[in-house]
Amino acid sequence: MKIRLALLFGMCCCFSAAKAQSMESYGVDIQAYPAGMMFMAKTAFNLNEHNVLNTRIGYNMARRQDFGEHDNEEGGGLGLNIGFKHYLKPASSGLYYELKSSIWFMNIDWRDNKPIRTGSTSITVFQPTAIAGYDFNLSSKVSFGLYAEFGYEINVISSGEDVGQGGISLVGFSLSRKL
Repeated sequence: MKIRLALLFGMCCCFSAAKAQSMESYGVDIQAYPAGMMFMAKTAFNLNEHNVLNTRIGYNMARRQDFGEHDNEEGGGLGLNIGFKHYLKPASSGLYYELKSSIWFMNIDWRDNKPIRTGSTSITVFQPTAIAGYDFNLSSKVSFGLYAEFGYEINVISSGEDVGQGGISLVGFSLSRKL
């Protein structure tokens, strides 16, 4: 089931990218949230002078401590996401907003203190989010972005005991090289 879901999501990303006019840039995103960090490689495709389609692949490192269903939850996993980014001014820089959907395939090891219990849960997480940010052109080819992201984590497939899900807020930065 996980493989089918990843293939479907990946095909949607590829189809959307194929509809775009041209690849604009590639780079990295690093995000932090109260319960972890995400590290992603990304590509951006021009749709028109205001709109960009972003695709990312990365790793989500969760250190939830007691934010989840258990006294300590730690783990991580790979994920894919696709986002629609709209710049308020043309030229792919300045203030923007983005709507993004992510899917994460994670393994979470958990522990309870009273009574002492341990276990592991495999989850597939759907994570829709909204982003507000600003991209700075450092040169004609390199840009640096800062952003805040807000959304929701939904455990859509779970194997094992329930683990944390719910609202999520992140801050991040990106570094991109334009083609």
